[in-house]
Amino acid sequence: MTRVVTLTGHVPAPNRPGTTSEHSFRDVYDLPDLDLHETRGLVVSSGCDRRFLASLRPLLSDWVRGGGRMLVNGHPVLRIVDGEPEFRKMEFHTPRDLWLTACDEHPIWRDINRTELLFQTGVPGDHTFETLERIGVAGFYARGYLAGLPEHSTIVTGIGPGRLPVDISYPLGLGEVIVHAGNDLTAFSMTDSAETRLGEQSRAYLAEAPEPQTTGDER
Repeated sequence: MTRVVTLTGHVPAPNRPGTTSEHSFRDVYDLPDLDLHETRGLVVSSGCDRRFLASLRPLLSDWVRGGGRMLVNGHPVLRIVDGEPEFRKMEFHTPRDLWLTACDEHPIWRDINRTELLFQTGVPGDHTFETLERIGVAGFYARGYLAGLPEHSTIVTGIGPGRLPVDISYPLGLGEVIVHAGNDLTAFSMTDSAETRLGEQSRAYLAEAPEPQTTGDER
């Protein structure tokens, strides 16, 4: 049994690093053939075909309601699971308008310093605001936020002075949907970095979900 499946926008190489008995990569178009009852966690990469996933929204929503944990990366242009919020662009002028703030706690972001994500600019060393204004902040998060949050949402990370939501979690039936409006959380492999910890902690948290159950219309 593979506990966590990452859906990608392309067919991954058979020897792709990180594919194990506990975690596998599958092309998004393989989703209808997956046995989701054998899957605890599902990762949707930002490069996936959202029109295709939107056509499978009832399947995905029922699986989450049964207890599955689903991590959705990128911009929610089309809803692929019930309750998913919308992505809206934000106005910004300086890096201060894009500063990240930890809001509510979540196991995936445990001990993650949000400034580490901002300082991953590709230029070695720590940087002041003045330096960031010259070289620009990292593109880990898009310059936008999530709107129309579902009931009982938890805001994990906020962006800008208003702490607009960019990472959220919300319950759906017996399961949970986690929405990350940025680069894939599970895609990073840099040594001893916040990104690496995010990838490891994401897979671990999704794998700990209870065995999904067949449910009716629980909400």
